[in-house]
Amino acid sequence: VHGMLAAIGVIIMSKQIPVTLGVTAKGEPLELIREIPQFILEANPAIAMIGITSIAIMFLWPKVAKLNRFAKLIPSPVVVLLVAVPLGLALDLLHEHSYQLRNHQYPLGEQYLVAMPEHVFGMFSEFYWPDFTALLKPVAWQWILMFFMIGTLESILSAKAVELLDPWKRRANLDRDVVAIGLGNFLAGLVGGLPMISEIVRSKANIDNGACTRFANLWHGLFLLACVALIPMVLHLIPLAALAGMLVYTGFRLAHPSEFLNVYRIGREQLIVFVVTMISVLATDLLIGVAIGVALKMLIHVSRGVPLRSLFRPPLQVEELENGTIRIGVGDSAIFSNWIALKRQIESQGLLEGKNVVLDMSRTKIVDHNVMERLHGMQQEFLEQQLELTVTGMEGHLASGQHSLATRQRGLASIRRLTVVVEPEIERQLEHRLIELGATGYTAIACYGMGRHDLNDASEVPSPRVRIEVIAPPSVVDRMLDYLSQDIMPKHFITACAETVDVLRLDSFLATENSHRSGNHLN
Repeated sequence: VHGMLAAIGVIIMSKQIPVTLGVTAKGEPLELIREIPQFILEANPAIAMIGITSIAIMFLWPKVAKLNRFAKLIPSPVVVLLVAVPLGLALDLLHEHSYQLRNHQYPLGEQYLVAMPEHVFGMFSEFYWPDFTALLKPVAWQWILMFFMIGTLESILSAKAVELLDPWKRRANLDRDVVAIGLGNFLAGLVGGLPMISEIVRSKANIDNGACTRFANLWHGLFLLACVALIPMVLHLIPLAALAGMLVYTGFRLAHPSEFLNVYRIGREQLIVFVVTMISVLATDLLIGVAIGVALKMLIHVSRGVPLRSLFRPPLQVEELENGTIRIGVGDSAIFSNWIALKRQIESQGLLEGKNVVLDMSRTKIVDHNVMERLHGMQQEFLEQQLELTVTGMEGHLASGQHSLATRQRGLASIRRLTVVVEPEIERQLEHRLIELGATGYTAIACYGMGRHDLNDASEVPSPRVRIEVIAPPSVVDRMLDYLSQDIMPKHFITACAETVDVLRLDSFLATENSHRSGNHLN
């Protein structure tokens, strides 16, 4: 879905940049992107001035609003209109004419303004009563079925995408959305309107301007209807380049470069899926592009050892513990494609029954980012009902990225092991210092041996020694080696070596605040 959002942002920019520059262009997104240098060369300077000024205002006004509290009261799009409309009037876009610049003639006229009816309630003249006899033709039902399927799927995808944009991470009622889209398309068709789907751009604009509920869409539609019906002559004064500039800004926000960095922090495989989905949507269409991204994600999971049998339904073991808590054991995998089955089990056993749930992931090979993110959201739902959802068994799973909700995969993690052989007299001193340097624990074993100095002295009796082992990250082991070489070796005969080892639970060897204060002594 993140890749789809980025692709939509790129599509918006590719289609609106020519309008911003006053150039007429048609074609697929990738074709338009390739032609951007040519659009710049062919730009109408007067129209481009309006478009570029509008884009600059959209980017700079939020920064001004941070410095001036009164500026916050005026949204960026309103400022754009306050600047662009007078510019359009100054250029006399209401009348057809041209101007010359550097021996080139550029046209100006109403084609660069928003097309609107010429009088109040003029929109009603655009209504057309449908020809119902078309329903007698089989080809009509093919189109009806196609619009129904594509409209429903794209609306659901758009709704899920808006969930990611929502600051409160709320969940949409998809049943209500689909019914609303169907009813809206039916009524629009009765007056000659085109089919519609849920719209990301308007939702993004609502969110950016502080909208909190779905009533923002209702008022948005009512205000648009009222303006088109009552003041079409005023709307006609708005330059298309100004509206295109607003959309370029919105598209840039959807495909912001920081999105690539954020996805990379989640994991490299997530970035690959993100980029492939984005390019696929640009090269084909929304549904095919998303399908390619889903197929790639499944292929990555299968290559990582996810059994085919658990792609859509994970093996689950449900039991009730003595304290009434429900324990759900998940086997094989917990990934985006089998999340619905897992979610239903958690909801039915926990939220609907009013019981705490312990989700045991110890038997899973992989828990992907989508499931991690949704489990985090479900934990909030449990808290709202005074319940608790606890996720356990992922201590042996390694994160694929820096993000706290990155994909977790069971496996061995590489870390360093420091082995030090010292005299018993300095054992306690050394153990205490290693803990201070970041060790989460150590193992000390009494032993005997002879070093080079003992052999040179022709000693026949092995000397008592203590072998101390510490497992820690490379940076911690490096600090310990520095301490040994600078403070211990000049005064005592010791043997120290470091090697790379693989461990099951990496988190057991990562220092926390408490582990710096005390350690586990394993003799």
